[in-house]
Amino acid sequence: MPPRKRSSDADSGKVLSCQRCRIRKVKCDLKIPCTNCKRLGVECERTSSDMRKKRPPASYVVSLERQVRLFTGFFEKFKSMDPEGRKAFLESNSLEEFLNETTEQAAMTPSPTHNGADTVENIDDPVPTRSVYGPMSVYDSDIASRHQRSVKKRETAMINAFNKDPDIIHCLKLFFTWQYPDHNMFVFREAFLIDFFNPKPASLYCSRVLVLSICSLGARMSDNDAIFKKSRKYYQEARDILLAQLEQPSITSLQSFLLLAFYDICNGSNASGWMLSGNAIRMGFDLGFQLNPEVWFVRSQSDLSPLDVAIRSRIYWGCYMADHFISLVLGRPSLLKISDATIPETDHLPDLEWIDDYMYRGPNDEGKPRKEMSKISGTLRNITSLTTISENMLNDIFTRTENDPDLSNNEDLNLASRLDKLSEYNYQIKNWKRKLPSDLQWDRRSLEATGEDPTLSTIRYYYYILVLCLNRPFVGIDVAMIEEHHLAPAVVCMEAIEDLYAAIRRFKQIHGTRRMSIFIVYCCILSISALLLINRDKHIVPKKRELLHFFMDILHDCSKTWKLAEKSYKLIRLKLGYEEESNPSANSHDSIAIPKVPSHKNLASVDSSVQPSSDVHITDDLGSLKPEAPSNIVSSTSVESYNSETQQPPINYNEDLGFFGGPPVLMTSDLFNEDWESLFPNDIYSKEI
Repeated sequence: MPPRKRSSDADSGKVLSCQRCRIRKVKCDLKIPCTNCKRLGVECERTSSDMRKKRPPASYVVSLERQVRLFTGFFEKFKSMDPEGRKAFLESNSLEEFLNETTEQAAMTPSPTHNGADTVENIDDPVPTRSVYGPMSVYDSDIASRHQRSVKKRETAMINAFNKDPDIIHCLKLFFTWQYPDHNMFVFREAFLIDFFNPKPASLYCSRVLVLSICSLGARMSDNDAIFKKSRKYYQEARDILLAQLEQPSITSLQSFLLLAFYDICNGSNASGWMLSGNAIRMGFDLGFQLNPEVWFVRSQSDLSPLDVAIRSRIYWGCYMADHFISLVLGRPSLLKISDATIPETDHLPDLEWIDDYMYRGPNDEGKPRKEMSKISGTLRNITSLTTISENMLNDIFTRTENDPDLSNNEDLNLASRLDKLSEYNYQIKNWKRKLPSDLQWDRRSLEATGEDPTLSTIRYYYYILVLCLNRPFVGIDVAMIEEHHLAPAVVCMEAIEDLYAAIRRFKQIHGTRRMSIFIVYCCILSISALLLINRDKHIVPKKRELLHFFMDILHDCSKTWKLAEKSYKLIRLKLGYEEESNPSANSHDSIAIPKVPSHKNLASVDSSVQPSSDVHITDDLGSLKPEAPSNIVSSTSVESYNSETQQPPINYNEDLGFFGGPPVLMTSDLFNEDWESLFPNDIYSKEI
């Protein structure tokens, strides 16, 4: 009987060598069993198919690799959850949906590595279509594409898990109680909370990335170290999501970019914050947010209600205020202009009855009925009108040149003429303050009585930051202007500084420093800079020295919450020549030694052996919250315990000084990495404080 031949390959009909001969790379006679296997006495295993001849497409292999990575990441994340988190996740997610979605995502996600061969074989790989948005777009402008429906459904489940997470809730409460409205008025609290606690796939005002962005800022104020440490994690996760979704613009992504920009700026990363804020504004233009809300490029499942129109108006004008605030404190040009907007001014929006936990209530408000509706919209409208004055002021005084075509023939650009214009604008700003509605009016007495209320402080602190930024460059100039004139830069700055002292001191007495917003930090930085410039050619009198020490204290105590405060505090101390002193016998509040500053013009020659002239003890009079215990590394003093008799007599400033003019902080590209150098120039430190 002739030997039996192997069954042929299904596709080609070709008989294949047995497995052993293939492995040994010897010729097989194709019999069953083959001669080689029979001679060795081993089992002859047939080969059913030849993978060298029939290989799967490279795209299929890459897709499987991506799927494995996604599944591995999912299980690692699930493994890291606590038992309650796992239970909540399983209750709110369908594993079948997750598997289907992961398969789709694996097919759409670009491969991290591609070589030339892969590129050739992947010509027919499916490429996901993306919508292109904007008023001139000829493509589909519907953000909610078919693929996004499953993503939205999963995101709804994740938000459902978030609204049961006590850490997330804690961070949201801190944010909306202590950092809202401030510069965050582009988030409408009530709309966000409604969509947060009742998430739907069609929700426009709450998303996973927006929740994480808010929590990254709220966690900075937490007394719980475990939650405080999550701040960076929330930030990084939100940032990764945003950068992965650049082709899917949305209202919440716009808001998240701005929140993360403030996170960076508040922690001293100005360049990164500036970039992220630019992303937010450009995404807003992509959505058409400067236009009438009814024509925004955001598809909703129902017609816009008047409330939706009002909310979108709030979002735009909140972004406008945030953009101009960033422009002001960083010295960069603003991107949003009133002339570009056709959106109506924001109007009053309703409060919710059940959000008391997310609103500020003072220590004496317990048991009392809720305050009347907050006038955030009125605050925003008046700040918008104030920015118009400041824009004109910046153009006329800081950026106009002799080649400006708008410059009249008889208009001079010398220092005296700029100071005249400065006086005119100071008058306009004071007149703006005088014409505020009665519920927004304030004076020093009201600051001493209500300075602890963050809901009232937004317009006040913005006003003082603006006044200090615009007048600070001129306070040290010796000109014929009468210094006592009420519109002189030094006088205007001193009035603002004394008002800020009253307001911040009140806040510190009631709440401590842990809950101080970034507005307060900027007010302190600018006040210190102005005080040093005001006295550059004179003695620092005890009253001004007292103010200087107070603002330094605030920066020191805010250093844990905001790295910007720590950066500024250490820079000023370094330039003032303070020596770091350690007191091993200090009590729980630490005794802080303030060394005297030698009268050296060259700070590099300061002897490190200089001994402190006095020891000043910080007392705990901060009310409801105790501040962080001051570090031994960074010294401080307090206004309340300051005694001018214990200090060394003041010395004269270095008289060989030039004019330190320029913008509030920064204007030219060559100073991009010297923000703090321009705010605190070397020539103002040759003195003793």
